[in-house]
Amino acid sequence: MNIKLNKPAIVLVALCTTLIACDSDDGGSANAILDDSASAFNFPTALPSDYTRVDRAGMPAIATALIASDDSYNAADPVNDIAGEFVPEILGSLEFLHGALDAQLQELGLTPCTVVGDGTGTCAAFAVPLIIPDTVSVDTSVEAGFPNGRLLTDPVIAVTLAVALLELTGDQPPHTPVDLVGALNPPANDLPFEGEFPFLAPAHQ
Repeated sequence: MNIKLNKPAIVLVALCTTLIACDSDDGGSANAILDDSASAFNFPTALPSDYTRVDRAGMPAIATALIASDDSYNAADPVNDIAGEFVPEILGSLEFLHGALDAQLQELGLTPCTVVGDGTGTCAAFAVPLIIPDTVSVDTSVEAGFPNGRLLTDPVIAVTLAVALLELTGDQPPHTPVDLVGALNPPANDLPFEGEFPFLAPAHQ
């Protein structure tokens, strides 16, 4: 979910907290960094309840492509997802997309997954555990990478579209979640990512 917050300030506080926790002395050096840096920012003092959620997108493109009731969806919480509140709408959108795209997918030599209104189709079998609830899950015991978190280099839209459109189930599935990588969008960022925070390349001028 996206919430209107001062993101640079949040990142700074998290970074400085880590420095304090890792400092081997009395924390003086890290505290100095925090004191000096904090003076450069006006930190918000509003309570979380004072903010309005404008979008939630744990799984990218789900809210955009499969949800028509945007306001209700964005106001809802993961518990609503788990309760199945939006499942009929998601299945209906998947059915529409496959009705419009399956012939073209087959012409390209791709095997579409199947959509059944009661959720028993192969699209739902693979996709539902990933998109319900609409959250970002992080398991630190395994390698990071979408859908286990999200790296800057992860082609999340291509993977999401493969999950929604292609047959990924069976003993020998005809496709994998990365089969659309590079087919729809560039396979990588136009500039390499940096090795240090904030990792993003300088903005184009």
